[in-house]
Amino acid sequence: MNFLGINAGHGASCALMINGKIELVYQEERFTKIKNFGGYPRKSIENCLKYIEKKKTHIDIAAFVNTNPNLNFYKYPISNYFNVKDYTDFYGDKYYSKLLANQSVKKYFDKLDKDKRNKASISLERKKLDLIKDGDYKDLNNFLKTTLQKQSKNLVKKIIFSDHHTCHAHYAYFSLSRKEIQKNKICVLTIDSQGDGINQTLWLPSKNKKNIININRTNSCDIARIYKLVTLILSMRPDEHEYKVMGMAPYSKGKYTKEIYEKVFKNILKVKNCKIVHKNRPKNLYNYLKQNLEQYRFDNISGAVQMFVEKITANLLKQINSKYKVNCFSISGGVSMNIKANKVLSELSFVKKIYVPPTGTDDSLSIGACYYLSKSNSESLNNIYLGQNLFRNKRSIEEQINLKFKNKKKFLIKKNVSHNLVARLLIKGEIVAIAQGKEEFGARALGNRSIIANPSNNNVIKTINEMIKNRDFWMPFALSIIYEKHKNYIINKKKILSEFMTIGFDTKVNNLQQIKAGTHPYDRTVRPQMLKFNKNKNYYNLINKFYELSGIPAVLNTSLNLHGYPISSDLDDVYKTFKNSGLKYLFLENKYLIIKK
Repeated sequence: MNFLGINAGHGASCALMINGKIELVYQEERFTKIKNFGGYPRKSIENCLKYIEKKKTHIDIAAFVNTNPNLNFYKYPISNYFNVKDYTDFYGDKYYSKLLANQSVKKYFDKLDKDKRNKASISLERKKLDLIKDGDYKDLNNFLKTTLQKQSKNLVKKIIFSDHHTCHAHYAYFSLSRKEIQKNKICVLTIDSQGDGINQTLWLPSKNKKNIININRTNSCDIARIYKLVTLILSMRPDEHEYKVMGMAPYSKGKYTKEIYEKVFKNILKVKNCKIVHKNRPKNLYNYLKQNLEQYRFDNISGAVQMFVEKITANLLKQINSKYKVNCFSISGGVSMNIKANKVLSELSFVKKIYVPPTGTDDSLSIGACYYLSKSNSESLNNIYLGQNLFRNKRSIEEQINLKFKNKKKFLIKKNVSHNLVARLLIKGEIVAIAQGKEEFGARALGNRSIIANPSNNNVIKTINEMIKNRDFWMPFALSIIYEKHKNYIINKKKILSEFMTIGFDTKVNNLQQIKAGTHPYDRTVRPQMLKFNKNKNYYNLINKFYELSGIPAVLNTSLNLHGYPISSDLDDVYKTFKNSGLKYLFLENKYLIIKK
């Protein structure tokens, strides 16, 4: 059977499963060029339908991840254009404070309705969404169903709506290898800010392990919301820049971090009956945090909120282990992106294994919807290179490259370039962009849309930050490392597999200098892509050649994009990124080297 999973909200995406295998996953941000785009993923759906049409088949069931919709935030996908001031108004006096005081918020939405940025940024469905207000559709779900029916032109036979956290959970469980599922009793946790009115669930496998059973769920787990609001209070964009707060946390000073944790965060929530619930949670969380944090420094605030997440999630796992006697966990939802918390959880004495699939944010809900429909009649997510092809038209690859980089005064094109040449560039301290095949799904570049460098050369950090990515100075880069060699550099006593940069690890002091630029600049932890040959042969061979020449089986890796934009998708995107950055070398399709003159 063929299934289509659709997340028509924050992190809009569409996934296609054919006979139990995920064939495609498209993130709408890659088409709109709006990072974390929220709305109806028209282009993503369109590309999945084109694929099905070529196969001369149909979609048996399409599942929207939506059972408890909020119409206002489909009409006004605030994440598409809000700046820090807009978010301050939203969580502060202009919206939430009035909502909590049972005052009318009509004027707020009237203002959004007139905001030119909103009308410019929303999807093509905007006018149709306006009609819902006038009663042309009974509710948002009817609108989504009707829209898909029209778009699919009878290719979709049945449309259903699936629960947000159910999809997170099925993604966390069924994306794992079948060997791991059969070998271990795996507990699934989903934790996020909110989805269909819930923000934490707990699941256990059925006796035959062919399904998972929901044990509990709660709408009182506010850890993601607290982290989001702290991000805003530190003048960064919520639902996007939480990773910057996490990156700043190691710089905090222990004495002050603990003081803030004890005074501000500790008593907001508690763990009870294997759920994170309210303890002394203030009604207006934003105002409480803003008032109580204003006397403290940004780095210590970052450290305190990180400590809060680590301690309360660790307590949650302890209770689950005590009650259900499980020691293997798979985590999804927005909080699963906190690699430092994942590190703490992996180090708990009773934890045998921890699994964190690629990108547990809402982008992955479309995949989860497919797994929800197929359950055990599916394959694990062995391949995450599932997006757009680098070369998309019918011309030959060489012809497309020659046309795109035709200005001979600006670009030199070399053909049949070996890994040996690229590796030697890295050894010399050069920075090389890589673009090949299909783009990787998720927030992490994993070798198909990456910028790589010699991890033993600290000078590359400043170059990438200033000339290419315009990144914050305190933020670490990641590391792609050959799996067979990772134990020489990374402390991993439990043999935890981290293929998608979703778990943090400590590094070994004796070999630190060789990978230093790919670690956190303060605490020297690393979020590795432990790369196996069968997952990305070209990328593996390139790193292996660098290892042969340098003795280092790893490269610094960061995503191929300009600051504030999604990861580059097709050749047009890659060209724009290359042209408008300080990049000098671009390695295309494992064969062509473009050199900027």
